[in-house]
Amino acid sequence: MIRIFIAIFMTFATISPVLAQVKPSISAEAFGQLPYISSLKLSPDGQKVAALMNVDGKIGLFTKKFNSNDPKDSYFTDFPKGEFRWFRWANDNRLIVSVVFPSKRGRTKTRETRLVAIDWDQKNQINLIKTQKKQGQKFQSQIQDRVVSMLVDDNDHILISLDDSIYGYPDVFKVNIHTAKRQAQIRSRQDVISWTADAKGVLRLGYAINSRAETKAKYIYRKNENSGWETLVKDDLIDKERSFTPVGFSADENIIYIAAQNKHGHRSFYYYDVTNKKILDQIASHEDKDISNLTYDDNGTVNGYEYYDDIPVSVHFEPIDRQIQSLLKRNFPGQVAEVVSHGKAKRKFIILVTSPVQPGSYFYLDLDKNLLKFYASRYPAVDQTRLSTMKAVTFKTRDGLEIPAYLSLPKDRDRAEKLPTVILPHGGPMARDRWGYDYWVQFLTTRGYAVLQVNYRGSTGYSMSFQDLGYHEWGGKMLDDINDGARWLIDEGISDKERLCIMGGSYGGYAALQSLITEEGLYKCSIAFAPVTDVYRMIGERKRFMHSKWIEHYVNNDEQSLSDISPIRNVRKINVPVLLIHGTKDRVVIFQQGRNFASAMKSRKKDIRFITFEDGDHYLSLQKHRIKFLREVEKFLEKNL
Repeated sequence: MIRIFIAIFMTFATISPVLAQVKPSISAEAFGQLPYISSLKLSPDGQKVAALMNVDGKIGLFTKKFNSNDPKDSYFTDFPKGEFRWFRWANDNRLIVSVVFPSKRGRTKTRETRLVAIDWDQKNQINLIKTQKKQGQKFQSQIQDRVVSMLVDDNDHILISLDDSIYGYPDVFKVNIHTAKRQAQIRSRQDVISWTADAKGVLRLGYAINSRAETKAKYIYRKNENSGWETLVKDDLIDKERSFTPVGFSADENIIYIAAQNKHGHRSFYYYDVTNKKILDQIASHEDKDISNLTYDDNGTVNGYEYYDDIPVSVHFEPIDRQIQSLLKRNFPGQVAEVVSHGKAKRKFIILVTSPVQPGSYFYLDLDKNLLKFYASRYPAVDQTRLSTMKAVTFKTRDGLEIPAYLSLPKDRDRAEKLPTVILPHGGPMARDRWGYDYWVQFLTTRGYAVLQVNYRGSTGYSMSFQDLGYHEWGGKMLDDINDGARWLIDEGISDKERLCIMGGSYGGYAALQSLITEEGLYKCSIAFAPVTDVYRMIGERKRFMHSKWIEHYVNNDEQSLSDISPIRNVRKINVPVLLIHGTKDRVVIFQQGRNFASAMKSRKKDIRFITFEDGDHYLSLQKHRIKFLREVEKFLEKNL
């Protein structure tokens, strides 16, 4: 059984965001710092503020009275045995906090989460999920922070989904945030793995994956708590039969919001009549771009949407939101300025301003006082005057596909000609790189390297057809796209073909190694963080978890064996220096993937530097690891590029 970690808190009473004073630089220490402050949120009444704060490399929960400068009105809470994941205001005085830590269940390595409730002044802390009995033994749910609803009209309760049943499917409980007492709202149903509630907290949607045919799935739906459940739409994860995805509920119980492809093949949003099973009017659509998501007010009404052009774009329906957007555009031209928190009355707001050359600054907006003022910087140690812009580019691949990418060049270079270059593919692979501040990119450009981030086929956000091109191309055309990007830079005269390196993490780390095999001679070195090195083993490990059949289908290619696309099986073809770094508590790509590859390289006397991060995870969550990583990258590139 897993022992629940009891949070041991420390309190500091002299911390205030506006007092942070550091001398900005471009050192590894500056770029490697965790954000000084993040997730800044106002309490519903606008009288208090909470944030995640970096104190001596450790992230803790910071709270204070917003307009008070008295140190006695500021508090800091640390969680020694794990990391803060997120927090939310449950009411004007109490917060819900999620913490995450690595653990094991039997022989399976896991990530565990716990949910804590605490007053803003750090009093009355309790674990919201108590130990239960399961088949006569004590049991703790592995994931305890799946909040289904914050119940905006109930200041004392929230809805939480927990896999407490013997069947392994989640129940949903109404939990008192003061006492942790709970009451079942819905019991687990066969195959249903997640539940969704409407704005009033009524559970109305469930997502089920067939336990006998794991690639078959469906959504079940009910109009209200007194209605029966019915199948809304079926889904096949391999054949991709789903016609739409339900995403929200309107005030009319017969009408829901759905995501579906428009006639141009891009993700769009519509109203859907569940009674007549008919798609109605369009809510948000674009002929060239996927709509990322809808935004809602506290009542569940759609008040806008977001999508990505070359930079993120927000569209607002409400007049007050459009007025604020206009104000922010005037004050922060060329940057992304977005409301990230507001009081319930929507008169006080927290604004986050970002761009490639702006690591992130928080501002406070008070409409009643006609006031907009700086509050805190996320990365005060970084010298913003030395940062580089990011340019959206495209290039054609060897098979004629147009690939989007982002190019960052060293600042103030008179001529972008024959630069030493780092190709930086993203992880996922079902993800994408975005316009904005990236500490890896900026660390490299401030050292004089050009950086290309390729959104290869299979990346998200460019249409479902583009994303589907990644199927069966894990070790094939996805890599071709990345390497064609490198050749495009050479052909354009931007990069020096003799000074080209590839670097990435997770799938990007895999690409950084496998590209040495598929494109011998293109790169002079490779840097891989937490990479998949043995695809066969990766698929085997995934069989302990859900979606394993889909992952195997996604990766498999009839023309390539798993050995063909596994770097560990082809180390004989690697003839350039490799820097490989992996954390021992990585729960996404297990540490043995990196360690075994390093051993295989050393056995063949290949040039590899392997660094182990003790207690390191998949995300470089510890500040000391980030700084060490950047130092090693800098030394490695100086030597080999």
